[in-house]
Amino acid sequence: MSQPAVICDTGALVDYLVESAPDHRVFRAAIDAARARYIPGLVLAEIDYFLRAERQAMRSLIADIRRGAFIYAPPTDAQLSRAIAIDAAYADLQLGLVDATIVALADELDLRRLATRDVRHFSAVRLADGRAFDLVVIPAMPQPVPPRRQR
Repeated sequence: MSQPAVICDTGALVDYLVESAPDHRVFRAAIDAARARYIPGLVLAEIDYFLRAERQAMRSLIADIRRGAFIYAPPTDAQLSRAIAIDAAYADLQLGLVDATIVALADELDLRRLATRDVRHFSAVRLADGRAFDLVVIPAMPQPVPPRRQR
């Protein structure tokens, strides 16, 4: 039975793609179980950078996107504007544009499920409606950080 759709963050996808990564199999199983897998556009750029020495893994990911195994989601103008506002609202976290565009995409798609290693950022951030992310973290997520109010 498939799991809900998932947005994939950089660290989770790198582990998913690199067979020698310690958590490769568990991230692969978790991401493959989702009924739909989204890759935000700026995440794809980060993955390309991190996989400089793993070009076959990057080519494999692009092939997966082209055949529909992943949904490539480049940021829209509205998402970029929202991401700038999100980054400013969470300035103390130093969230950054890539993570902020993930939040903007999640808001737009009304998706809460996120495959990530970035517990610090994504356990503190809230979606536009105030809900927390449903984090798919390997190894299992430690106790969440208490929620912050968005400014």
